[in-house]
Amino acid sequence: MELKKHVVKGMAWTFAEKALTAVFQMFVGLVLMNFLFPDDYGTIQILVVFTSVCSVFVDSGFSAALIRRKEVGQAEYSAVFFFNIFTACGLYLVLLAVTPFLASYYNAPIMRTLAPVLFLLVPVNSFSNIQNTILTRRFDFKTISKYTLWATLAGSCVAVGMAAAGCGIWSLLGQRLLTPAVKSMLLWIRSEWRPSRRVSFTALRPMLGYSSRLLLSDITNTVYANISELFIGKMYTKEALGYYNRGKQYKDMPVSAVISSVQNVTFPALSQLQDNPAKMRTSAHQVTVVMNFIIFPVMLGLIAVVGDFIAVFLPQRWLPVIPYFRILCLSGLFAPLSVVSYNILKIKSDGKLIFRLEIIKKLIATVILAITIPMGVKAIAWGQTVIFLSDAIVNMLGAGRYLRWTIWDGIRSTAPYLAMSAVMVAAVYGTHMLLAGHIALWAILLIEITAGIAAYALLTLLCRPEGWREVRTILQQTAAARHK
Repeated sequence: MELKKHVVKGMAWTFAEKALTAVFQMFVGLVLMNFLFPDDYGTIQILVVFTSVCSVFVDSGFSAALIRRKEVGQAEYSAVFFFNIFTACGLYLVLLAVTPFLASYYNAPIMRTLAPVLFLLVPVNSFSNIQNTILTRRFDFKTISKYTLWATLAGSCVAVGMAAAGCGIWSLLGQRLLTPAVKSMLLWIRSEWRPSRRVSFTALRPMLGYSSRLLLSDITNTVYANISELFIGKMYTKEALGYYNRGKQYKDMPVSAVISSVQNVTFPALSQLQDNPAKMRTSAHQVTVVMNFIIFPVMLGLIAVVGDFIAVFLPQRWLPVIPYFRILCLSGLFAPLSVVSYNILKIKSDGKLIFRLEIIKKLIATVILAITIPMGVKAIAWGQTVIFLSDAIVNMLGAGRYLRWTIWDGIRSTAPYLAMSAVMVAAVYGTHMLLAGHIALWAILLIEITAGIAAYALLTLLCRPEGWREVRTILQQTAAARHK
């Protein structure tokens, strides 16, 4: 019961933070897009891909290894901390060395001045890894959530101010760098932990097997998640990359809000159930249906209203985002099953099966990328959706070795929410067809959103799906905990 209380409380705080952050980032993103142009986003994204890959090397799977271990001491924390710092600084120097090549290869001279500043993300992110890990092990998601939100607010306000002042592309860089810097500073101020003056890297040895295999998995995931954007930036235009990236980022906001809030809490929680497969399987199923209940209507609802939304809030130059966004939103539907299954693998496997499954997934992804990249940006977007689906299937088959987690379980936990969301989308499109040309577009958008929410809420009350019952239990337990 104590574990469940921590999970419920953690999910409530983390989801509140992620939801507020997503809403605020969406609003700030819309403001910035009114000042900036698609090629600005394309140029920055090419550099961000390299920082993302390097950040995986900095962590090297040690954060997950520390969370997974039953007992962790000062020696392990200090060894991982200094490993993170030394690796981050070394990678920063490597990135500086390759900056002239990147600027030349992508025919973007401005990268020579942007990159040295943006690449500071790598060492900045490394400074608070241990503080974040300690809070996660303690289920103190309230602190993590508060500081993440404050950091997001600070970075976003600075970005809007810079954009309004005419700083252009530098406003995006300011937002990306200031947000993690503020979060890192707040975590250091809040945390009582400090690294030992003397450190022995032999403390890393018991974690090396697991962390190295997880590193290989995470690095291939990160590369394959971003490699299509590098090809778009080179083979097509930075403007096309900007459209694709904005579609991807806005798709990721609601998905990340749900996935991150649930995953960050359930990974340490499920880790404590690793010796009880039956209970772990039940908990994993409950997590999946909760995410499906939330993600399906959001993703399909966004597909339905995005055309009117962009027409109301953005200049016409951003209309080409619409098809990319709609296609990529479909990939978000497969995220819950994929993430929960992957968490099971990280907990139950020693890392060898994860690595073998990653080889299979990346072979599939390589074939899809080889086919779609020469066909155009829209084909690449469709390819990404197919890759997400294949990843979910492979992860489920792997997790099934430990928990009898089958494809049928995935269908059973998905079908009700797909059907309910499809009815909701029909209500939105029906509203648009009835009102188009009769009233202002902003009013049509408002009525569409209202009709969609009302349709899904009505179906929830009539059908009472398992996901809603779990959400209601979480809300009741959160309220009860607050009164205590």
